[in-house]
Amino acid sequence: MKKMKLTVFLLLAGLIFPTHLLAEANDGINLLKLTDSKISSMQVVRLKGTDDSRIFSMTDGYDERIIRKVINWINTSSPSEQATELEGDKVPLLLKINMLNGDLITLEPAHSCNGRPIKTCTAVDGEIVLTKNKKKIRLTSQELYDWIIVGWKYEPIGPPKEELLEETLYTRYFSVIEKDYPNFIMCPRIDSIERIKGDTRRHIVTASALNFAGHHAPSYDRIIFTLIDTPENGIKIIKVRKKSNVSERESLRQCRW
Repeated sequence: MKKMKLTVFLLLAGLIFPTHLLAEANDGINLLKLTDSKISSMQVVRLKGTDDSRIFSMTDGYDERIIRKVINWINTSSPSEQATELEGDKVPLLLKINMLNGDLITLEPAHSCNGRPIKTCTAVDGEIVLTKNKKKIRLTSQELYDWIIVGWKYEPIGPPKEELLEETLYTRYFSVIEKDYPNFIMCPRIDSIERIKGDTRRHIVTASALNFAGHHAPSYDRIIFTLIDTPENGIKIIKVRKKSNVSERESLRQCRW
């Protein structure tokens, strides 16, 4: 009897949820699964008003962080039940994602059009239409929408001054331990710096970085070292700690991603 009930249930499920609808749902899910390692570049193009445009390249370390941020928004967005067909004229902004295999993915703000015979179209806040391999899916993501509309224009070009200063200081201090830890040059950071007894010429510093070899391994190692920097004694290392196989979350935080 239980087997008969299960069979009836499965038959009804097949009638209620036809296989072509399940396939369409799966297609939508697959459109959302983007891997940043398979991306070549990303470009925002303004189609109306001005010729504003900017390209973000995966070969640029700072642009890579921006691309990863955008891909994360796409992958964590929610599918929308609204229609994906765009009405009226072309939308004013377009985000192009160029894949390493030559595929092109586009994202554009979704629009709602009303009125006859003259239609008035307005952007729908928080809604995006993604097109991949001629298939469309409408997404809901406020962060992604805001970034495509205006946020991309305010992304800094290259690292900020503070990050450059950290790199400079790390290079100076790393030279003291480079012989023993030559591979720890990735994503350098000055985690803390304090004056010694208020003296502006004397500091105690904690710095850290990941091993470059971890870029091609399942996980990274992290080095954290503390030193004293004074005019009379130069750089004096007082503590070195190495963490093996750090978590993905810790490595992303180290690289400011």
